[in-house]
Amino acid sequence: MSWRAVVLAAGKGTRMKSDLAKVLHRREEETLLGHVLRTAATLGLERTAVIVGHQREEVRAEHARFGVETFVQEPQLGTGHAVQQAAPFLEGHDGHTLILYGDVPLLRRTTLLELMEEHLHAEDAATVLTARMDDPTGYGRIVRSPEGSLEAIVEDRDLETPQRAIDEINSGIYAYRTPQLLRALHGLKNDNRQKEYYLTDTIRDLRAAGEPVGTYRLHDVREISGINTPVQLAEAAAILEARRRTGTFDCPVCEWSEPREGLDYPVIHRGAHVVLAVSDAPYNSGQLVVVPRRHRLRHSGLAEEERKEMWEVARIAAELVETAYHPQGLNLGYTAGEPGRHLALQVVPRWVGDTNFMPVLTDTTLLPEALEQTHRRLRRTLEERGKHG
Repeated sequence: MSWRAVVLAAGKGTRMKSDLAKVLHRREEETLLGHVLRTAATLGLERTAVIVGHQREEVRAEHARFGVETFVQEPQLGTGHAVQQAAPFLEGHDGHTLILYGDVPLLRRTTLLELMEEHLHAEDAATVLTARMDDPTGYGRIVRSPEGSLEAIVEDRDLETPQRAIDEINSGIYAYRTPQLLRALHGLKNDNRQKEYYLTDTIRDLRAAGEPVGTYRLHDVREISGINTPVQLAEAAAILEARRRTGTFDCPVCEWSEPREGLDYPVIHRGAHVVLAVSDAPYNSGQLVVVPRRHRLRHSGLAEEERKEMWEVARIAAELVETAYHPQGLNLGYTAGEPGRHLALQVVPRWVGDTNFMPVLTDTTLLPEALEQTHRRLRRTLEERGKHG
């Protein structure tokens, strides 16, 4: 199923205290919009459109290298009005559409892949990316039914007193089925104080029409921070630097070719579709993980060839552990479905008398070596296995 993206980037950004369009401000030699488009380019999208407005020619020229299509929003009458300008880009597309923002550069690739996967898995007409905030003031709130489903998105200024206690907010980032998005856009009205067309009204209208609408909750609220001031620009730069310094990158095993110092998963084999690595969690050492090279939350999100290779490599992993350490048994299990976590098939060596809780309670490793030595031993075992067929 094909995906497209619409990136909203028409605003001036008066609080930046600069004549430069907000999305043209730079962070680490790249514009804010450039960071967003770089992330979008890793998602396997069919096409990407950018809604431009202020300094449109400069924005187009700076980002022509990304091969995006542009549509002009003039005048600027709200987020729904912005996406309406991309109607020619969306018409005839029987797939799905992401809505992104050109001033939100910290959003991770993995978060968007998870949103897309959740949207497809739930078969919703629209999926809203949400987050919890200690202080949600200023943000639209996610109002849920007693059963937990999305009931409404209520803007901060329209909240009733009990609703102000809600700490789950609307990020403004959505995944839609494109035909349903188009129909909702065509029905938007500007019957509000600002006389603007709001994209949140498409969610309301889809629900009113009986269409399924879901949510996916972000685990790091900093990812959806919009850049509106020079201070926020500096804070975003600091967050990116901290990610790089601590090794908290997007999906540390995706697309790996060699082990990397300071990360959690030393690779011992890279297949066409999956990676075999050693993990130190939840045990101190000795657990092998078979991980798809594409970031996925669920086994159901894998293609058939990925599933087959995953189980074949799991068989190889079990043989490596058997040969290298001669355990008394093995456990196989999945880590899946958790925000921010990559699907992993775990191969865990076991001995009589151990328990899943022993490493936590007694600081005992399941293998007699540290992670680095475990990694080297298993790499040697794999090499010997290759020599002997």
